[in-house]
Amino acid sequence: MHERNIHKSSFTNFDELSKKHAFINIFLHKNKNGKLYYDFGKSLATYFLSKAILKEYYGLNFYLPYVDYEKIEEVLGHISLLSKDINNESAIIYVNDIEEFKNIILNLYHEYNNKLLNSSSEGENGILNNPNHELKWEYSIETEEDMNQKRFLCPCIPGRANYIHFLSDLTVLTTVNEEVSSETKGGEETNESVNNYEEIKNVKHLTILYGSLIKVLDIGVGANCIYPLLGNCIYDWSFTGVDINLDSLKYCYINILLNNKENSILLKYQKDKKKIFKNVINDTDMYFFSMCNPPFYSIVEEVNKNPFRNLQANVDEVVYFDKDQVTTTEAEEVINTASQTRQEDILNVDQQNDRYINKIYENTNEKRGNVNLETNDFIASSINPEEEHVSVTQVVNEDLKKNDIKHCIYNNDNTGGEYAFILNMINESSCYFYNVIWFSTLVSKFKNVKLVKKEIIKSMRMYNIQGKNQVIFLNALIKNNIHFNQYVQFQNVENAFIPVYISQYRIFESHTGRITRWIICWSYYCEEQINYIKKLLHERIINV
Repeated sequence: MHERNIHKSSFTNFDELSKKHAFINIFLHKNKNGKLYYDFGKSLATYFLSKAILKEYYGLNFYLPYVDYEKIEEVLGHISLLSKDINNESAIIYVNDIEEFKNIILNLYHEYNNKLLNSSSEGENGILNNPNHELKWEYSIETEEDMNQKRFLCPCIPGRANYIHFLSDLTVLTTVNEEVSSETKGGEETNESVNNYEEIKNVKHLTILYGSLIKVLDIGVGANCIYPLLGNCIYDWSFTGVDINLDSLKYCYINILLNNKENSILLKYQKDKKKIFKNVINDTDMYFFSMCNPPFYSIVEEVNKNPFRNLQANVDEVVYFDKDQVTTTEAEEVINTASQTRQEDILNVDQQNDRYINKIYENTNEKRGNVNLETNDFIASSINPEEEHVSVTQVVNEDLKKNDIKHCIYNNDNTGGEYAFILNMINESSCYFYNVIWFSTLVSKFKNVKLVKKEIIKSMRMYNIQGKNQVIFLNALIKNNIHFNQYVQFQNVENAFIPVYISQYRIFESHTGRITRWIICWSYYCEEQINYIKKLLHERIINV
């Protein structure tokens, strides 16, 4: 666990926590030795514990419709979309009279909490399944339609906080000449323990960038809004949260208002499910980070096949399969292959997935000779370095239009799940190479880390060969076009008529309990350019 994560030194004391947040008693039990343990078998248990931890350690209110409160559900209709572009392709979330609406939400939330606390003595069945009770819950999820009925992922807080802290390591001020490795397992460390998020700012020997000038883009913010809430609470960063699910954004907005974060967290609705950054990032935007918890599964039937876990989620949060990436025949083959895999014994699932991924990668290498218009490999091989007036952005966008049916970036086998989503993200990031200093994503399987890393390194090799014009463009951009107002942004940016490649990457290994996740970060800026930007931001922050 990260050194600055308060959960590293402050282990959850369930006995003490249950005294303040009595609803977690429903899932607290004693083993034969009399020791308390928490039953994580249901998503509701995670929701209750996360709700208690967020309040206890971060002072944050938290609501998800795991236990419905009808009065809150009734006011969701007041949340609207405001279109921000002439093509009506993107929109922000807002309400007409925000102060009045916020007061209503806060009052209803306090009523909800009181009822939850007062009902906890009735036990799980009494609270959740009593049809006459104002607080209602249903467990069953069997189809994709079920998953779309107010089912949203509930985060485990320590792991989400870890992601935020590892990203903060990338803001630590370093000298231009300091040697930085391409891969690291953490940022600069400290031996000081941190017991409260407010103590993080007092940790010695680190100069971390705090404040609203550090803008973060959260792809797939979800109903829980967990990364913006934690990131703003701990480091005072400002966030833009994006999602393709309008219901998720409405609940996300509720959580923003419950914590008075509406001036620090903006929500955008992505209407095109096939796009990640398009319609979201403007030419003038400058984000220090993008972050993402990508969908894990390729088909909905894979969800909850583990008999020991009951995951409650919206289908878009956990499943990624773009049928437009393949022809009908190919899509049927992928679905049939996945269906056949589901028939295997549950104990052999990981072994089956390993063989399937290895087969995909073998096919990837065999198909390298095929025309593939969205990869950096295509850009490198098709553009003469002497031709200075070819726009990589135009090349990619024109190719997307020409190849609506087959636009999977590396090969047509990678049509679903975490790996495919991340590769699409990397590819699309090249169109916004100067708008985001560090792109990043969470990765749940190490085999995907290795595959993604290989693709990044291929782009970096091209950067070493043909990156001169990219360096020149970015040098001029950060020295002449950065503008400070309430936030930091670019102005008067001319189109970059150059091919672009990844300059560097980082891989962080995140441990929370028995769970290991990886955070992959990549940037089109070199280290000297990033250090220059960090110093600009630091000077501005300390002088505000």
